[in-house]
Amino acid sequence: MDHAAQAPEETAPGTLSAQDRIEITEILSFSSHLLDNRQWDMFGEVFVPEVELVTPRGEFTGTAGVRRYLEMIDLSRFPATHTLNTIIEAVDEDTAVAWSRMLLLTWDRKAVGGDFIDTFRRTGPGWRITRRTVAPRNDQDSVALAEGGYAPDPYSYALFDDAVLAATGRARR
Repeated sequence: MDHAAQAPEETAPGTLSAQDRIEITEILSFSSHLLDNRQWDMFGEVFVPEVELVTPRGEFTGTAGVRRYLEMIDLSRFPATHTLNTIIEAVDEDTAVAWSRMLLLTWDRKAVGGDFIDTFRRTGPGWRITRRTVAPRNDQDSVALAEGGYAPDPYSYALFDDAVLAATGRARR
């Protein structure tokens, strides 16, 4: 069979093509590299200009807000080690929500984890993050929640569900 003659990949409404999933995953990987390398000036390649960042330390708006947040946390503790695994939920053909488990290694050889809940929108230059929620795991602040175990508040899966609902204009019942 002549592969060049095949029709382009078709997707049902509300689903993402394999190419979309690859592009979203690459944006997530690239955002980790930018964070690890402190390349703040390149945030426009992964975030929309009006991105919303929700963290335990507050909410920040725009790429300048993301940079302000990163400059206020102790980045000196973390070498270049953002490692992610991700699941992606299609909202529609131009919107998706990704839940990434994040692993960081500190200079003192401790592991710190967390979750990124990212809402993506297809833009002219490609997929970009419009909203990121950061939920830490097993850091010094969250360890006390469960006497040494993990008990995030709110749970990351609820954050993921809420992000999917918000992207579709719906609310939790």
